[in-house]
Amino acid sequence: MPETSGVFAERRLRLRSSMETKSILVQLGPVVRKDEAAFCGYKLTGFEQPISREIWGLDDIQAVQLALAAAGSELNRLAGDGKYSVEGDADGEVGHGFQTLT
Repeated sequence: MPETSGVFAERRLRLRSSMETKSILVQLGPVVRKDEAAFCGYKLTGFEQPISREIWGLDDIQAVQLALAAAGSELNRLAGDGKYSVEGDADGEVGHGFQTLT
């Protein structure tokens, strides 16, 4: 991850379905302030097409919180019948670990 990318956090996941196992990368950032608001980007790779979104909030903190929840909701939508696990989790816990927008 190049330092100029603005990515400040990432998580590697495995998505296991009845048909295949995919490696998924979730990247968060950058946070950009614009006027009286801010947005935080996220990117999901490992699906057919990479997915990039900018999520707006009232300030940096809210933008990050909403981006995390939006990424979690999108991961749920894309899972189909599959189940996520965090790569390197020795306990093999199921889930991506993100809150969702509900």
